[in-house]
Amino acid sequence: MFHLFKKIYLAHENIIDVNFDRVVISQANGEAARDYLQAHHAQLLSYGQSMPDLIGDGKTYSSFTNMLDTLATKSNETGKRIVIYVDNNNFTKFIVNWYKTVLANPDETATLNLINSNIFKYKVFNRGRFVRVTEGSLGSQITLQDYSTEWANTSVPSDRNTFVTNHKSGFNVELLLATYLNNGNEKTELKNIIQTLMKKDLEKYLFELKEIFFVHYLNSSFATKLNLAKSYNLDNQSDIMDDTTTYAELFLNKRFWKYEYMNTASTGENVDFTEITSTDVTNLKEFTTISGSSWSEENVYTQIKSDVNKLDFLDIYTDFTDQRLTDLLDAEATFENAAGSFFSIDLETVNHYFVQTILENKEDNTYLAKYSIS
Repeated sequence: MFHLFKKIYLAHENIIDVNFDRVVISQANGEAARDYLQAHHAQLLSYGQSMPDLIGDGKTYSSFTNMLDTLATKSNETGKRIVIYVDNNNFTKFIVNWYKTVLANPDETATLNLINSNIFKYKVFNRGRFVRVTEGSLGSQITLQDYSTEWANTSVPSDRNTFVTNHKSGFNVELLLATYLNNGNEKTELKNIIQTLMKKDLEKYLFELKEIFFVHYLNSSFATKLNLAKSYNLDNQSDIMDDTTTYAELFLNKRFWKYEYMNTASTGENVDFTEITSTDVTNLKEFTTISGSSWSEENVYTQIKSDVNKLDFLDIYTDFTDQRLTDLLDAEATFENAAGSFFSIDLETVNHYFVQTILENKEDNTYLAKYSIS
């Protein structure tokens, strides 16, 4: 599944999920979709066997950009994800149209490299999350067909500037980053998406620390290192919720934790980052060291200067200055973190391979211009 912009995604027909609002463009499924795929609570918004079936004069959508505009409006109204499912023939045509729309100076080879990188990242990290991968299904792969022909036959939309202006706030962080490093444009949009992506990554990290606390606080040696109020066992284990010592308060407080127990990472729904103080940061770092020295599985945090360093940029949620943006990008360009603060491998909408490459080429405007949106 490939993130295009906002909540609009592109996916291969081999993972059609009738629980998503969707468009189906497929030789095999674009016709059958009328009956089977409509009989579910999510909506089949449109379907066809090829893009010309859907796009053009007198068709469902007057143009490629009109299709995307229409889907974005629908998604904004419902708050739901919309997935465009395509077969291999239509995948090539669609993805070429997409990049000829969003890139200011689309280059055939550079774009092909990006598409292949996105396909590889999807295969490695994301495919198994959307479809059960078994020996019998391994042959169902995304492939580019007649790429050069499609590239030569596809024109840049006359309204691409309007489309980009209207929707750039929802574009991938990769494209916004390449643009900003190239010419300084899209700075506000880049800051906003970095804040959003970092929230999810930081929540994940904070919950990992909180999990260590909850899993091991009954262990007497661990409790002693934390200097908890008392020893806990099965008789009194729930008393931990009333413990006000430093590390207990750190993970049980209601200042920045919106839910007192464990939860899954969100984009800021579970943690109020503006309420995390410098003292909290110090204590989180100290807890990382304590837990790392006691439990080898967590030692990675202190050994390779990884996620704990991300806490140094919590101030971007109160005052994200241009200097702090520069500081953050410079820090990430050292690649000392095991996973980038805004391009973690867990982020479905981000190609971390591409972000790494952009940062490695952040002084090369010839390279960056090939991936800029303005």
